[in-house]
Amino acid sequence: MQKDFLEILRCPFTESKLNLIINEEHDGKIKSGLLVCQANPDIHYPIINYIPRFVPPSNYADNFGFQWNKFSKTQFDSFTKQPITHNRFWNATGWKSSEMNEQLVLDAGCGSGRFAEISLQSNARVVAIDFSNAVDAAYQNLSGYSNLLLVQADICSLPFEKNIFSFIYSLGVLQHTPDPKKSFDSLLD
Repeated sequence: MQKDFLEILRCPFTESKLNLIINEEHDGKIKSGLLVCQANPDIHYPIINYIPRFVPPSNYADNFGFQWNKFSKTQFDSFTKQPITHNRFWNATGWKSSEMNEQLVLDAGCGSGRFAEISLQSNARVVAIDFSNAVDAAYQNLSGYSNLLLVQADICSLPFEKNIFSFIYSLGVLQHTPDPKKSFDSLLD
């Protein structure tokens, strides 16, 4: 995690800012540490392998995490040399790459990061979340980008300041959540 993204993170329960305790840092990125709620110091969230974790390590999405960690590159255009993800992203969103330049973008349900890669190539500042440990595969695939924050989080309990994202997308995710309508509505807060 890069320190400059700390300003947008919030405790998902109190909505307050978080204090950062760094345990280990490499090349300006926080490898391990703790995010402590300013409103209630008893509430804290670990940073493990460069990723802030706001959900339990094991959850209903474990099988997705297993899948994306095992087959982490199969849907990446940079791996397959086919523009399948690129075409799907731009066709589904109707956005233009130039519109996303330097904008803060939320990828809600990033899996191993295939759509985040497309957003990152548009020079967007991308915050990519997933409920599962697929964020570990996304980190392996995308760690070279300095404009990326990966977070293990719940779509229904987002750990971010309100109304900060210029663009939000969630492709192939909401139907897999326990309450798709609630998940969709949570992205609009």
